[in-house]
Amino acid sequence: MDKWTGRVALVTGASRGIGSSVARMLCQQGMVVVALARDIAELEAIAVDYKTNGFEGSLVPMKCDITQPDRISALLNTIRTDPDLEGVDVLINNAAVAFAEPLLSGNPDVWATMVKTNFLGPTILAQEVFKSMKEREVDDGHIIFVNSLSGHRLLPGNKDLHMYSATKFALRSIVEGLRLELRQLDSHIRVSSISPGVVETDIFKKLFDNDEEKTKKFLSERKYLTADDVANLILSIMSQPGHVQIHDLLVRSTEQIP
Repeated sequence: MDKWTGRVALVTGASRGIGSSVARMLCQQGMVVVALARDIAELEAIAVDYKTNGFEGSLVPMKCDITQPDRISALLNTIRTDPDLEGVDVLINNAAVAFAEPLLSGNPDVWATMVKTNFLGPTILAQEVFKSMKEREVDDGHIIFVNSLSGHRLLPGNKDLHMYSATKFALRSIVEGLRLELRQLDSHIRVSSISPGVVETDIFKKLFDNDEEKTKKFLSERKYLTADDVANLILSIMSQPGHVQIHDLLVRSTEQIP
């Protein structure tokens, strides 16, 4: 991770779960982390805590709704014109939502929210971050997507996740498309994806309609992955030599069945 010391990483969905763990670990490794969330009050407190505890890097909280393309563009412009940042070297596309909305009975408005958050927003962010790298002649940047095992298979009998899975299947095609376009440009910017199985995060609260009991019961049935498990793997992806590109890393708990 030495090559990343002092450089800028943009992490979406950074206020909790996987995003929070990644942001913390990158700060510990000496990176300047632009931590993105809709509500940054919590992130601002965390930034002070990291500084107090002597983290080698720093956390820069910023607010952005990634479902709004114009706000993504404004965000990158803010980063570009900040003399302490100037641009982004690593993008961790982590933000995602999951709602129980089947294909035959789901609410199209909720589908649209999942598409914008899980698929369109991350794709636009990748485009804007690539522009940031190109204008600064950064040829060793890294764009990483947090996908899901749900982007690789559908579970029989679990109709609630069909639209969520569709957004994650689409994300796989984006990763491959970006890789091919970068190769056509003879660029050494890497693009990677990590597809975890069940991770103990707040995403299940929304999936279970904020039912705390259902969420706790589901997550207590087996020993599932933690956010730190996934964050450590993301750091491993970033730590590979420049000629090594981990395209899609699938990971699940030993105890997970499907």
